[in-house]
Amino acid sequence: MDPNTAADFNVENVEKALHQLYYDPNIENKNLAQKWLMQAQVSPQAWQFCWVLLRPEKVPEIQYFGASALHTKISRYWGDIPAEQYDTLKSQLFSQIAHFASGSKIVLTRLCVALASLALNMMPEAWPGAVSEMVRMFQEEGGEVDGRARCLALLELLTVLPEEFQTSRLPQYRKGQVRGALGREWTAVYPLLQQLLRQADSPALVKARVLKCLSSWVLLDVPLNESEGLVEASFTALADPELFDVAVEAIVNTISQPDSQR
Repeated sequence: MDPNTAADFNVENVEKALHQLYYDPNIENKNLAQKWLMQAQVSPQAWQFCWVLLRPEKVPEIQYFGASALHTKISRYWGDIPAEQYDTLKSQLFSQIAHFASGSKIVLTRLCVALASLALNMMPEAWPGAVSEMVRMFQEEGGEVDGRARCLALLELLTVLPEEFQTSRLPQYRKGQVRGALGREWTAVYPLLQQLLRQADSPALVKARVLKCLSSWVLLDVPLNESEGLVEASFTALADPELFDVAVEAIVNTISQPDSQR
């Protein structure tokens, strides 16, 4: 792949370059392919090819690149997206996440990070109640996607949202606004996590994800008195060897927040 052929950022060439990156034994070719792919990812053409790369017949490495390209465009080139396209982008991402809920985990995570970035850029004005809407979307009966897969996809989305906030390139004044908006949305997250952690028939995998999600949200300085029930449930989870590590992390993260000392 010649880094200078910018005009050729299309699906076919992206797939060729990915093949080169993963399977070409020649290190120089790998480096060229990587350089070219980085340019492809930030090109205007990325909007066209990323959705095609996510199609079900593609292999996970290709789908992953499509999802990563989406995240790059949303997180770093937000200003280039016309406001009238926000809603389309949002519904496309929702349907891709629902589709990958029972598909490749690495692709699902990248798509969740892309939607998280979209939400952070739209909050609070353009997408008020973003988190409540996410919870609602995934709790509704989702056709062919089974309940547990949908639940895990939602937990993944809710976990990466505060993480994406910590690393986002939002301007300083926006960071404050968005942090406030996220703090208010904790009321939509808390009852869901509480319910999943307390349900006797919740699988250990689901409970572990709930605890990871709690760890992620308390880093936003969620007031301790607003997560008391979950902290108690985390102490209970210590008795389960499968949950011990994530429970410890959740408890430590919660009580080391500035708010809990206050």
